[in-house]
Amino acid sequence: MAYYAVEYVFTPDKRHLPVRAAHRAFLTELQLAGSLVLSGPFTSDTGGLLVFRADDEAELRRLLDRDPYHEARVLGGVRIEEWSPVLGYLAEHLKD
Repeated sequence: MAYYAVEYVFTPDKRHLPVRAAHRAFLTELQLAGSLVLSGPFTSDTGGLLVFRADDEAELRRLLDRDPYHEARVLGGVRIEEWSPVLGYLAEHLKD
């Protein structure tokens, strides 16, 4: 399993707001399934950061394609990077 950092960028018109509840319900399902490690919006509400566990990027993209934000086309951008937790509280708790 690998870890992935995902950055969501919201559109300036804030059209993500009506979809937020469905998005968070979807993320709750992923958390319960063990795929979502953590998530949250930036305090500027210009986007958010999500950390996932997945076998590979293809699996992660299949998960993200089911996100209500993706389905409603309310994101201005998505950036995905494989991530290696090395130091800090999370790193200590994310060891396989």
